Amino acid sequence: MTALGVTSITNFLLACEAFFLAGMLAQRRGSRFSAAWFWSGMMLLLGLSALLGGIDHGFFEGQGLPRYAIQRTNWLVIGAVAFLMLMTTACQFFTARVRRVLMAAGLVQLVVYAIVIQVNGSYAAVIINYVPALLFLLLMSVLGIRNGSGSWQMIGGILIMLAASAIQALDVNVFDPVNSSGLYHLVLMPAVILLYRGGVRLRSEV
Repeated sequence: MTALGVTSITNFLLACEAFFLAGMLAQRRGSRFSAAWFWSGMMLLLGLSALLGGIDHGFFEGQGLPRYAIQRTNWLVIGAVAFLMLMTTACQFFTARVRRVLMAAGLVQLVVYAIVIQVNGSYAAVIINYVPALLFLLLMSVLGIRNGSGSWQMIGGILIMLAASAIQALDVNVFDPVNSSGLYHLVLMPAVILLYRGGVRLRSEV
């Protein structure tokens, strides 16, 4: 099997996992616009991104078809993932006033990002956009351990997710035919389980 085929398969496996866990989170009772509500949406979009990636690598890239539309759609979904991470952080750790400020900042960032990726063909723009949201959630989760608003599961999931991002950014290719993208997906799989477990502990009330 080719590296491209492995990448596509690992994308589809990751999508199935994320969709399943997103459904598990969504069935829990909770208020709309709560941290748990935003996090279940984040998990759903994470699965959608993996699905789009699998279609892209397995069919568009594999067949030499134009990738611009599906690639940019996927990148927009990842931008929305970053926004939902930010909103989860806002609702879990901050007051309503600060939440509104963070929401406004996040929406501006999302619009700017959507414009940038239309002209920038580098995946680096995607990483630069979502890593700060991930680091912000990590910081607040660590600080929140003492008062119970943070969780070790969320911290562990984020750390593994950052490690996966580093693998992809550094283009680690040492497990042929699993290239850096396939390895990224494989490392993300345990991270997603921990992110789910952390999501269960998020506030379900506004």
